[in-house]
Amino acid sequence: MEILLFVFPLLSFFIFQFLEKFKKTKLLFILHSAFMGSTFIISIFIFLKLLNFDNDLPLYFYSILKLEHFLIDWSLRLDLFVSVLIIIITFFATIFTIYLISIYEENKFDLKIIKNSSLSIFGILTLVSSNNLIQLFVGWQIIIMSSYFFINHSKKQMDSNNKDLVFLYNRLSDLGIFLCLFFLYSYTNSVNFEVIFESNYLETKNKFILFDLEIGSFELILFILFLSFLLRCRQFFKQSSIYYFLKNKHSTFALLFSGIYLPSGIYFLLRFLPLIQSSYHFFNIITLLGLIITIIFTLLFYTSRDLKSLAFYIASSQFGIIIFLIGLKAYNGALFYLLTSTLSLTMLFLCFAIIMIKLNGEHQINKMGSLLTKTPSTFLFILISSLSLIGVPFFSGFYSKTLIFSLILPFNEIFIFFLIMIYFCYIFLLSYTMFKNMLIVFLCQNNCDIHLYNKIDEKMFLTKTILFILAIFLIFSGWFLNNLFSSSNSEYLWNLVLNINENFSMEYEYETHNWFTKIVNIICISSLLLSVFNYVVIPKIGNYVKIKRNKLFKKYSAYLALNR
Repeated sequence: MEILLFVFPLLSFFIFQFLEKFKKTKLLFILHSAFMGSTFIISIFIFLKLLNFDNDLPLYFYSILKLEHFLIDWSLRLDLFVSVLIIIITFFATIFTIYLISIYEENKFDLKIIKNSSLSIFGILTLVSSNNLIQLFVGWQIIIMSSYFFINHSKKQMDSNNKDLVFLYNRLSDLGIFLCLFFLYSYTNSVNFEVIFESNYLETKNKFILFDLEIGSFELILFILFLSFLLRCRQFFKQSSIYYFLKNKHSTFALLFSGIYLPSGIYFLLRFLPLIQSSYHFFNIITLLGLIITIIFTLLFYTSRDLKSLAFYIASSQFGIIIFLIGLKAYNGALFYLLTSTLSLTMLFLCFAIIMIKLNGEHQINKMGSLLTKTPSTFLFILISSLSLIGVPFFSGFYSKTLIFSLILPFNEIFIFFLIMIYFCYIFLLSYTMFKNMLIVFLCQNNCDIHLYNKIDEKMFLTKTILFILAIFLIFSGWFLNNLFSSSNSEYLWNLVLNINENFSMEYEYETHNWFTKIVNIICISSLLLSVFNYVVIPKIGNYVKIKRNKLFKKYSAYLALNR
């Protein structure tokens, strides 16, 4: 049955490939939705099957190809880590597909989007369930190929110099990943993960000095592997690139970036952790890199003025936080946060897409306003996803953030203070940005095209049903899965799943810290009040002539107008 997880997306790809000109388009959409829904059900089945295993390590291999004469033994590696990633990916794909059906009549989407999304899902599933280096490389190349097919290649999008530069960076990324996998094979004399994971004794024999630091070969290989992945992701944020997200359809790149590329990056880091589990420098660098990524994208989403970039920057900042947690070796917290943040981001992407579609593709926030009366349920769903993302009790994001806080408590007091201050600053900027944009889009003065505004309606039963299901997940999934990630033996469980043999203490139970919860609530309320003051009160009192002439008020109003 497990093989159907891959058969359904591949079958969907071929159906759309050969029936692209089929007149009954909606029938193809429904067929594709059935395939994606089936993959999600199978992923749940695999997850429950793993949980019901009696052995200590919830892991099994599903054989695909075995030729003893040629020493070929290929299989799917299915453990809890892989299962969590598969659930996230298939759930995202199912929601995305059903959403496209609901808006098809309004947008008339090209069937190539569905075809290429099926190929992307097949590629990421091949990647995360691989049990050898060849399967991993093939899965990654399928993802790259599908992302290339996604793009509507237009010669007007960029000049030849920039095109050559983006091409060069992408080839360097491909070369880096290929060489890293090749050197892993060279050091271990095997492409099979089980043999590679048992080869960490070679690390003591392959060390060299770089900048007065003793670095192991596996450390360098895995760091270059992750940097090569980041180099590939660079194309989505480079304005001269044909992959630049602001130039392409938001729904397409929501799937491609948040549902495909970000889980791939998490996989590249976590899959090979047994090789460098005792490394000191590698985890320090990853921690610093995650912190830098988080800070950069936090500043970017704070200054963002359109819905497209806002969603992508928030998703990237969440990715930075997960990388940071992996650097701190808080693996169960990283996976729990990946699960809850993905749910929130999925709802945000869908709600933002609804607004942009209703406004004929408009994504500039300052050209919106007064949409609450037209799209009240969309406002409610954005509010729910924002509260979960911020970590307000008792949404799903609250449970994952409480776990993260509990995991960092054993660290040095100065380091804990530093992390808490950064976290509170991040929460304030995130909550202020979300509340500010909700006020501008839904409650402030209407700056929409009046003809489009008058035609807006929310008669989308299927879309509302999807968002309602997501809202239920956001409210209850954190509570339901909390024991799997936050129980007293969860740290041992996830270290075992990731094949990490480290000594750690389990002397305390994870618990909710009241002062932490209270401060998060205070930050959330203060950011709400500040956004209301800036974008509701200030425009009202600005009507008074005396206040309007005040120099300080003029400068502050100009600053607010610049950041609107």
